[in-house]
Amino acid sequence: MEVRVVERSGVRLVECVASIARVDDAQNLIAACGAHKVHRLFIDSASFPAAFFDLSSRFAGEFIQKMQNYHIRVATVFASDTAHGERFTEFLREARRGQGFRAFADRADAEAWLCSE
Repeated sequence: MEVRVVERSGVRLVECVASIARVDDAQNLIAACGAHKVHRLFIDSASFPAAFFDLSSRFAGEFIQKMQNYHIRVATVFASDTAHGERFTEFLREARRGQGFRAFADRADAEAWLCSE
């Protein structure tokens, strides 16, 4: 899994720069965070496979749960709230208030949240 470490406001975070194909790719991202001693992860929604946006596949829930189990704080930017159907739009509404996984409309807000606390 290709990642890069970036620093924002004096805080380091890991950014996923590869496509995520399987739920188990979460383990690779967790390992990358551990290797860099970082518990903050940025993922652009373009990295997720179609299964992530189909909540009936359980991909999103399982992926996010793995991150939560390792206390990895994840911020994701979604270009459109409505591009993936009504159920996913409801999921995003909830994720905009999340504690460990949060959805954002733009990268600057995502990074600011990751760098807080």
